[in-house]
Amino acid sequence: MRHLTAIAALTVMMVCTAQAGEVKKPRPSKPAGKPAAKVSKSTQTIRHELPAAAAESEETNLENAVIAGLKDWDAKLLTLRTRFTQEVDFSDAGLKQHVEGVLSYMKPDLLKIEHIKPARQLVYTDKKELWVYKPEDSQAVRTSWNAWKKNQSSNFSGIMDFGNYAALTEKNNVKVSKDSAAPYYITLILTGKNNPGAYTLTLALSSTDYFPAEAALTVENTTIRTRLENPEKNASLDKALFRFVPPKGTEVLEFNN
Repeated sequence: MRHLTAIAALTVMMVCTAQAGEVKKPRPSKPAGKPAAKVSKSTQTIRHELPAAAAESEETNLENAVIAGLKDWDAKLLTLRTRFTQEVDFSDAGLKQHVEGVLSYMKPDLLKIEHIKPARQLVYTDKKELWVYKPEDSQAVRTSWNAWKKNQSSNFSGIMDFGNYAALTEKNNVKVSKDSAAPYYITLILTGKNNPGAYTLTLALSSTDYFPAEAALTVENTTIRTRLENPEKNASLDKALFRFVPPKGTEVLEFNN
């Protein structure tokens, strides 16, 4: 960024210097006759404003289309099963973690997240109760959904709000953009309305159906990048997949506050 700024500044200086050093040649006298028509100030203003207004209108249309697309997914997404990868960057601590797993969702509130790498961990929730199970430790944590939300940043809970994509656009400031270098995706950036600097959630949406393919959440100095791989939408899933019963011998820890 610093190099780009320097180049831009240098370019401006070169242009200004060239203009300042030009030798102004005397203009040929105009033949007598009808004076040249003057362009009115209002016409000049319109010429400058039209491109900006068109760009603003295009951005607004794109934003409306994206929000409508997300609302459409809220209505038609019944189930989802997908592999995912996550890159977690704790920049303050200089630590990075790579996570791989499988995510399953059934409308309206059933969610299962299974971490396969670096260690097995399973998360089950129906938005009333939440379980976190670590098979290698024979340990499970049970808490209520509300208690979990109280003890988590509300920004993180948005990642688990499948089926409520459009609600994210209502709770946050929204910025939508397209990049010609990545024509298959549309970028949706969400920041908190009350505290825009608290977090940034960036979603890469399919340019054909607006389904979120990637997400990057930045909170303070931690960034979590999640990529969905080959998602199966509205496939047949068994409700038993989302039911957790602690295996015999599992230590259960209860957290209700």
